[in-house]
Amino acid sequence: MTTRTLLAAALAAATLAPQIATAAGQRSPGTRPEPQVEVVQTVGCVEQRISEETTWWLTRAVEPTETRPRVFNEVEVEEARENTSGDHVFQLVGVADFLTAEGLLRFGQRAIFTDPEQINATGELRAGRTVLVKGLLIEADDVSRINLLSVVGLADTCGQG
Repeated sequence: MTTRTLLAAALAAATLAPQIATAAGQRSPGTRPEPQVEVVQTVGCVEQRISEETTWWLTRAVEPTETRPRVFNEVEVEEARENTSGDHVFQLVGVADFLTAEGLLRFGQRAIFTDPEQINATGELRAGRTVLVKGLLIEADDVSRINLLSVVGLADTCGQG
């Protein structure tokens, strides 16, 4: 092979390596994989439903919008205060860390493996409260869910809607 042919082959291999790695399920350095579920944010009214087990719901929620998985900034919180009533309903999952300390200890079996001194609960998720939430949207035929990443209280009551 000539030097020119070897150089062309090396250049082609270097150019195609990222596409080949991606096609093989490997990602190239410095890139992030696309999420398999959408991270969304929405505003609504917190509701607690008690039957065989306690579940938490976001009712009167506005249409969820896709967002990045980071903390809320002041602008997002202020914008959310202006749009607080919709007609969507979501079951909230992953709620324990957003309950009060007492609520966290009553949730599931958390009291078995959480000492009161170790509790790290925000207290932002309370029934009858308007909140801004961010989480993973899990859509299903029976009920849509949001697996919580962040919760910010907007008002201690739910507006009429």
